[in-house]
Amino acid sequence: MNEFLVRRLWLPLHERLRGRETLRHYSDLKASEVWDAPRLEALRLRKLCRLLAHCQTQVPYYRALFAQAGIKDAAASGAQALREFPPLERDTIRSGGDALLAESGHPPRLRANTGGSSGSPLVFQTDLVKEARHNAHKLRARSWFGVLPGQRQVDFWGSPIELSKQSRLRVFKDRYFLNQVLLSAFNLTAQRLDGYVTFLAKYRPRLVYGYPTVIYRVAQHVLERSAGLGRYRPRLVACTSEMLLEHQRETIRQVFDCPVANEYGSRDGGLIAHECPAGQLHIAAEHVWLEVDQPDADGVGDLLVTNLDGYGMPFVRYRLGDRGRLADAPCRCGLPLPVLAELQGRANDMLVGADGRQIHSLAPIYVLREIAQLQQFRLHQRADRSVSVELVLSRPLLAGARQDMVRRLQAVFGELPIELIERDTIPPEKSGKYRWVISDAV
Repeated sequence: MNEFLVRRLWLPLHERLRGRETLRHYSDLKASEVWDAPRLEALRLRKLCRLLAHCQTQVPYYRALFAQAGIKDAAASGAQALREFPPLERDTIRSGGDALLAESGHPPRLRANTGGSSGSPLVFQTDLVKEARHNAHKLRARSWFGVLPGQRQVDFWGSPIELSKQSRLRVFKDRYFLNQVLLSAFNLTAQRLDGYVTFLAKYRPRLVYGYPTVIYRVAQHVLERSAGLGRYRPRLVACTSEMLLEHQRETIRQVFDCPVANEYGSRDGGLIAHECPAGQLHIAAEHVWLEVDQPDADGVGDLLVTNLDGYGMPFVRYRLGDRGRLADAPCRCGLPLPVLAELQGRANDMLVGADGRQIHSLAPIYVLREIAQLQQFRLHQRADRSVSVELVLSRPLLAGARQDMVRRLQAVFGELPIELIERDTIPPEKSGKYRWVISDAV
């Protein structure tokens, strides 16, 4: 579809029919880029105070916390009241999630879940306003590189389960009316990679988006097979959901000959930060309030996020599971947005199928997270390619469910030995961090 028509007609119509004001929020964000830092900080503080007042009056969990802390007026206390809150943990959401739901004063809620990259999938509720502003921040960040709403993009994304749920009508609508094409990030055979390279050269998306391990593998394939992209070059490759390693960035930049930017966010926390052309991770400050919990001597600690737009099920001081450090100085690019100076996340490994094909490590997650009683897991693929999965469950799996889970995992890996082991707990690594996938296969 003509990109101008998508930006001016089909995308606004699509968002209106979905009940989202994404493009209005996008316009507001573009306008605020010329503000100075004090004006932006004043807006953030107003949004924080408004959210805390909502939590105090409408959300039972936070109402109790305010009472325990002796805070009578959360809106007046602002950031000081925020610091009185203990961090919100995933186990708290699981055990008492209903108390986190707003009683009134919220947009219609939507069921959502995390991808499970921490080894501990989470089911929660989001809302249309939170989702629209999340998407608007993505659009704003991409515009820094000259990628505008409605321009062609290809996403390396989606589990086999999610892709199978896409109707032909939705695929047609996304591609021909919204200029968005979704390519499976899993089962990266040489034949499939050949097809991806050919499609990119023909479709010529301005944005390539997705898991860095997958985009890196596509770039490697171009180098290995001399399967060139012709004269095609995107305006931006944006990587998300995993740590973007420097060797991956360099290979992707070499092959695609364009800027490579890191995006940091989560389904539960929202879009948190995005890299600018100057190479700095700018915090989506109008959308999230980011803190560092118990920083060490270098200023690095657990990242806590408060989503300023999530009124249906507010997450205040939510522990993301990653560590980082905030910058003291502004970025030389001139944007008023604060900077996340350092991000220490989790690096994902690639797994190996029975026939030797590479399998993205998120592929089995989309199978495992279908277990309703799953609380935590750790998957280990040994050098002989056999797989063991440790499971922490709220109640045991019945024999039929175990057999079905093994069968579904074998649909991902092929006919490999798969062992399910139920545990009471899964201990962390010596570093104190949890690894949700360990791959010794080559």
